[in-house]
Amino acid sequence: MTSTEPTEHCNVKAVIPAAGHGSRMQSDIPKQFLTVGGKTLLQYSIEAVCADPRVTEVIVAVSDPDSSDLPNASEFHVAQPVTYISGGDTRAESVCRGVEYAVAQRATHALVHDAARPCLPKEALVRVIDSGTASQHGAILAIPVRDSLKRAMTSSGMAAHIEESVDREHLWQAQTPQVFQAQALLNGIKHMGAHNPQLTDEASAMQWLGYQPVLVEGAFKNVKVTHPEDFECVASWLLASTTTE
Repeated sequence: MTSTEPTEHCNVKAVIPAAGHGSRMQSDIPKQFLTVGGKTLLQYSIEAVCADPRVTEVIVAVSDPDSSDLPNASEFHVAQPVTYISGGDTRAESVCRGVEYAVAQRATHALVHDAARPCLPKEALVRVIDSGTASQHGAILAIPVRDSLKRAMTSSGMAAHIEESVDREHLWQAQTPQVFQAQALLNGIKHMGAHNPQLTDEASAMQWLGYQPVLVEGAFKNVKVTHPEDFECVASWLLASTTTE
């Protein structure tokens, strides 16, 4: 049985890094500000993490927190406050600033979610908060790798060839949210270094400190918009869910 009621000893603050430009989307508009049904992907992502009342605040790291283009409080259909702060030049820097803010606000746990991952199911959110707050190691959403994996052999001027097949057993594809003790996550990011190429997600920082985060099964729909075809899939899912509400 899971519980979504706030507890006296659990203060989860969500951190959403949203200062990036998403160059792979081939769009003049940063992907988190692309709109579907009159709302940005960022708005959908904020509302998704607020579906669990254990999240007490959403901290959004953006390039300009004073911009008039940002949605205001009245545009969010959530009970929790949404706070904009200045992000960094990289995702890791934005997360670090967001977690610093969360720690200063006495958060016990930080939940980090991608701004362009708007189709997070409530059930998956509840599962990862349950596990992330119950374990000192924290937890992340992830899905087992389904497809055959190939390691490529490449050379200049030639098409890639298969060097070997890779056993997919025990391999998982990481998603967000990722939930950790806030101070521990902040320590991990700072010790590892926000510009460390091995810092690919928040779990990497925790592993750097010796933690072994729990893998919680996520959802295929919880895809991150990275390429134009991702946006097409996400837009159809969001519009379908809107028409059925």
